[in-house]
Amino acid sequence: MAEGIMKDLILDEVNLHRIVLPIDVLSAGIHAAEGQPASRHAVEAASEHGVNLGFHRSRSLTANLARHADLILTMEKLHTDFIAYNWPDVERAYELKRYGRNRLTDADVIDIPDPMGFGPEVYREVFGELHEEVVRISRILFPSIKERYGSL
Repeated sequence: MAEGIMKDLILDEVNLHRIVLPIDVLSAGIHAAEGQPASRHAVEAASEHGVNLGFHRSRSLTANLARHADLILTMEKLHTDFIAYNWPDVERAYELKRYGRNRLTDADVIDIPDPMGFGPEVYREVFGELHEEVVRISRILFPSIKERYGSL
């Protein structure tokens, strides 16, 4: 869902400001089955907010993807720890809720739960949490990307 939200925000930025942000947004899971579409509940939760997940196909996080990413944002600390353990040379992995925040401690709740296997209401709640974090992060990333690359 986070990939769809970020892509939607990028399209909004293009339409609003007539600029292209030169970034690729991909999602990958540490235990994802390759090529699966988004779950029905994820598609429904996203579509209620105008986000289309029809394009989505799952992929596994690989060493190649991790090492070539400029930034990796995870839903859970477990995922960040998995990346650090498997690819210690990858230093750009952060939990979504921790990225860009200086005051969080290890005691703060930083995980966004995986809704897999739960009903539509849980997917809606997780979508809301993801949306809030992705919007916050876009406000950090978009200006720095514009500054670095200028208007394309």
